[in-house]
Amino acid sequence: MKYTITQFNKDFPDDDACLERMFKQRFGDLKYCPKCGAETSFYKISDRKCYSCQHCGNHIYPLAGTIFHKSPTSLKLWLYAIFLFSASKNGVSAKELQRQLGVTYKTAWRMARQIRELFANIDNNDLDGNN
Repeated sequence: MKYTITQFNKDFPDDDACLERMFKQRFGDLKYCPKCGAETSFYKISDRKCYSCQHCGNHIYPLAGTIFHKSPTSLKLWLYAIFLFSASKNGVSAKELQRQLGVTYKTAWRMARQIRELFANIDNNDLDGNN
């Protein structure tokens, strides 16, 4: 079954949902703080793209080391751009990203370059869903 735009919007209604998915993807069900070692839960800090330990306040940044790190562009727009690339047979131009996302050409070009580089570094076995 193909992943549709309707499913995408249901899975990623806003940036907070996108960040939550990134946190779970990178850290799973993190039960212990990497800094203090206490059994804890993490809560999202409202004005930042990070989570904090309820005991020691240690911050965890799910986007660190990714193409999204330090990007002022909405995380939902990034994921939508990746969706467009994955759904396209012939790739997506920066101009098409500019039109679809409503960003500047410079932003669209940078996003397209980083997504292409990301896809080039992914092992095809990671994408077949059989792992």
